[in-house]
Amino acid sequence: MSMLKHWKVILVVILVFAAGGVTGSVATVLHFKHNFEHGFSVESKTAREIQELQKELNLTAEQQPKIKAILLDTGHKIETSFGLAIRESGTNTVESWKQIEKELTPEQLVSFQRKCQKHREEVKNTLKLDLPPQ
Repeated sequence: MSMLKHWKVILVVILVFAAGGVTGSVATVLHFKHNFEHGFSVESKTAREIQELQKELNLTAEQQPKIKAILLDTGHKIETSFGLAIRESGTNTVESWKQIEKELTPEQLVSFQRKCQKHREEVKNTLKLDLPPQ
């Protein structure tokens, strides 16, 4: 019965904890989203690497722009090869779908095509990549 006397205090405490939880969750999501979006750019990766090398090796003013140029060039090459690999993987996936479709019954084909379309949409939404036409 004494708990019911203090229902307003209990309600306030619950609301404070809930607000803290929501605020913390939103801040965490925004923090990770920002880091994810900016963490994979060649320029930001190069800047972090230059800072680490500067701290560890004490690079001279002459060395920094040369090493930065090397890191940027390598980063762009990796970015390009990664993009090519993703596109080639998409092409290979669609080719396998074509081969699988030849082995399916008409009923299986309908279900399989729905599955492929769902995968196609997931790839587009997550990787911002269109798979080749089927």
